[in-house]
Amino acid sequence: MIREEESAVSCRITQYDIRNDMDRFVIPDHVTQEIAEVKEGGGMRRIPDTFVEEVRRRVDIVDVVSDYVQLRRSGRSYVGLCPFHNERSPSFSVSVDRQLFHCFGCGAGGTVIRFVMDIEGLDFPEATIKLAERAGLEPPFRLDDAQPSSHSSRFEQMMDAHELAAKLYSYILMNTAAGVQALTYLEKRGLSRETAVEFRLGYAPTEGQTLVSFLKRRGFTTDILLECGLAVAVGDQVVDRFRGRMMIPICDAQGKVIAFGGRMLSKDGKPKYLNSPETPIFHKGLLLFNQHAARKDIRKVHNAVLLEGYMDVIASWQAGMKNAVASLGTSLTPEQAGIIRRFSPRVTIAYDGDNAGVKAAKRALDVLQEVGLEVRVVLFPEGMDPDDFIQSRGTEAFQRFVKSQALSDVQFLLQLLRTEADLQNPLGRTEFLRAALEVLASRAKPLEQESGLQGLSHEFHVSMETLKEELALAAKKVGSHRRSKALEAAAPASAPASVSLPKGYVQAGNRILQAMLTDVHHYEFLLERGVDELVLPEQTALLAHLYAFRAQNPEANAGAFLDSLDDPDLTRLASSLLIEDPPELGPDVLEDYLRTIELHHVEVLYRQSLEELLLAQQGGDIASVNSLKVTMDDLQQRIAKLKLPQVKPKSNGGVKEAGKK
Repeated sequence: MIREEESAVSCRITQYDIRNDMDRFVIPDHVTQEIAEVKEGGGMRRIPDTFVEEVRRRVDIVDVVSDYVQLRRSGRSYVGLCPFHNERSPSFSVSVDRQLFHCFGCGAGGTVIRFVMDIEGLDFPEATIKLAERAGLEPPFRLDDAQPSSHSSRFEQMMDAHELAAKLYSYILMNTAAGVQALTYLEKRGLSRETAVEFRLGYAPTEGQTLVSFLKRRGFTTDILLECGLAVAVGDQVVDRFRGRMMIPICDAQGKVIAFGGRMLSKDGKPKYLNSPETPIFHKGLLLFNQHAARKDIRKVHNAVLLEGYMDVIASWQAGMKNAVASLGTSLTPEQAGIIRRFSPRVTIAYDGDNAGVKAAKRALDVLQEVGLEVRVVLFPEGMDPDDFIQSRGTEAFQRFVKSQALSDVQFLLQLLRTEADLQNPLGRTEFLRAALEVLASRAKPLEQESGLQGLSHEFHVSMETLKEELALAAKKVGSHRRSKALEAAAPASAPASVSLPKGYVQAGNRILQAMLTDVHHYEFLLERGVDELVLPEQTALLAHLYAFRAQNPEANAGAFLDSLDDPDLTRLASSLLIEDPPELGPDVLEDYLRTIELHHVEVLYRQSLEELLLAQQGGDIASVNSLKVTMDDLQQRIAKLKLPQVKPKSNGGVKEAGKK
């Protein structure tokens, strides 16, 4: 019997009294620390700077970023598709030498700590300790001890509530009589207890307030439980959203539970599947089921397998296919396709074999190709899904089928057209041929076009010459459609046609900042020169931050400064300056940059004085006119002096660049 076996999850969570006559849980107050501990203690502790620096030194940013982005070497750096915005051409760069990342598309950038903060939504201490654990360093304290739950934000309370809910559901499944039905269901589907543990499967009992009572005893308010989707208001009562269902936790990119999918076990229960609603911590269109666990294998095999349902993914995982993910109860979104594109250049769609599954595969194909993925499609036999296939034919047959029966996008679309066409009469055959030629014209490469034409010619007894003529007409039609779509998409755009290079004085300010960020001697030289203002406000703001940081941390490096910035705009500017190789810099070149900046300031003053002079002349203010003329004469002399060529330019490239207007 199932209940006599030793549970694989001996969760020392709590104890339950089962009242068989009422099928209710009575949860006593004496629960163990593992699940119900109320965190106490002081506020957020500061991680020592020496420890943070050791983390930066011990962790290689390329290794960390590679867990999330497919990188390829380009010179001394690595490039890939940015994980922070959708793009088709790589603009995301990771520097091995500087241990920094920067996206030239969206501007995201920083050190390895900043990357983990941004990609996983962590704060600085959380990201630092996560990396420390990765590097095998003992953290100075545990995060659980550093931040008491009484001061947690609503977001953190929702996350905590879901984690506790997952543990409770898992315990009920594995350790109580109420979980027998769900365990029996899993066994009938061929899922082992090990798999159930791995996916943290659980059971929500039919009693209406099991979870609500459990969480309210642990300090969670009704408002939080309603807002995070674990509870629902029914009349004047607040009850568990999930009742009588096998529970499948849905995790975020870091593996933290943020939602649930619930499968009804009773035959007459409706709906069959119930998902958590959209909440502040769960947005179903921005996440894939199992992406946190599958991404490593997706990168390893350079291919993701996209399935329709949670149970398909779980069954596929148990069958040895560790690179499977699924959308979360809705049609695939561009954001979900972008997630796959960051992990792999290829994806295999393996949806159900029924009509709805085939149509969903067609929609997903377009979305996936829109982000630049190479797509293959597997069509399971009519009426079967991956889980059914595994149960009826076994794991080895499933793996062979997915590998050997995958169709290209063109093959899939032609097969789809064939099933929808009426090939029994001449008109139906002609319509099919024209539709097939449009597919070949719009999607197939030359070799696939030739093969497709030969197949159509042989099947329908039409000459290759005729088919090629029709293909050319179809290509024109497709090309015209694409051009009109492109014009339509571009119509509302207001961006300039070309991007101009930064003006010389802006570039000079950037080079000054680069010098101060990367070389302490340059920093001291420019500090002595009294540089306190550059051209752009953000340049001056970054300069002020650098002075303040250096005053407090004279020995710290550029990475530490970058991590100290809270302003996103300043972080983007600093990372863009640190990621690139500056030209050769020396005192003479730096003087040229300063001269260029000063020239710009003087020219701005001259134009302002000229405007004031015109106003004074119009108003008949003779005294102001005479004073402004003296000022303008002085400014003109300064401009002329600043424009004189210098005697000893040591770096032609640097001088020329600094002097650009």
